[in-house]
Amino acid sequence: MRKYWHRPQPSERVAVAEKDAEATTRAALDAMLTRPWRVGRLPPAEEYALLLARASHWVRRGEPIRVTMGYAPMKNPVAVPYQRADWAEFFALSHLCAWHNKVCGAYPPGLKIKIIFDDSTIEMANRQSTRVMEPYMTSIASLVKAMGYESLIVKTMRQSWFAWLFHFGFYQWARVRLRRWERDPANQPVIDQMFESAQRNVLPPEGLGPEARERFFRDAAHRYRLYCEALCLSRFARFGHALIAMYMDGSQHHVRQTPALHLASVAKEQVTQPWQGQGCLLDNGRGTLVPWVLTAGRRERIIVEEQAGLDLVQGEGFDRIPICREAPPSCP
Repeated sequence: MRKYWHRPQPSERVAVAEKDAEATTRAALDAMLTRPWRVGRLPPAEEYALLLARASHWVRRGEPIRVTMGYAPMKNPVAVPYQRADWAEFFALSHLCAWHNKVCGAYPPGLKIKIIFDDSTIEMANRQSTRVMEPYMTSIASLVKAMGYESLIVKTMRQSWFAWLFHFGFYQWARVRLRRWERDPANQPVIDQMFESAQRNVLPPEGLGPEARERFFRDAAHRYRLYCEALCLSRFARFGHALIAMYMDGSQHHVRQTPALHLASVAKEQVTQPWQGQGCLLDNGRGTLVPWVLTAGRRERIIVEEQAGLDLVQGEGFDRIPICREAPPSCP
């Protein structure tokens, strides 16, 4: 377990000469885009230039490159019965720390990361109470402190602090645009994909019949698109010079947000978001236990044992961890 707990390198301010600024910025950005953290292909030239311009703002000042990291405000209630950070978030934060350390090798100030919880998205789309979300968001802040990452994860923020402004024209504008987008037959595959995603992520009210459940999931996916459309139109997420980072490749949104850094989650080549399930260690079949996220769908093909008696991290649930391995094929 200890080898997966990375310690942040000290951030060292530097004075970058103007003649070296572009080369230093490219070296820092290229370190951020290396394969252990990047999901998908390298950004095309136009997106790379936009990312480079934002990173350059900080490099020319000799300061850490600022990154805003999108984060869900709660665990997937379909996958886990609790609302608190667990080993999935531990591994994810540690992977961000290793990312910072990688950048420090090219640019000593490294990174400063701010987590932004999209609580207003989930409240609107999933009809979820903020009371349910609060314990998870609070536990993330506590875990950052327990891991000694306050110098790296410098702040947490909630979209609800500014999303109330969307009611002043942005939602109305977004509805018009979204209505046109949803009528286009070419977008039906995305609509279907988001409907299926809603079924994996949202708990509907009890007592609904089949038709009402389907309507609830479709409405939740529609409201999610509406919120994201309003967010894009507002450009609030684009203010300032921070680089935007998110897990996966952006395909979970009906409009891919660019420019953005699309990151692996708990380890190299792991794309499942930490809030989508329970954090665990997976036997990779080659004699190594690797960080993994045990989702509801994965439980059907996984054998789970539990290792108790851990004292690595202080916090509820961190005294034990699931150890997973693939179940053997069923006999015909």
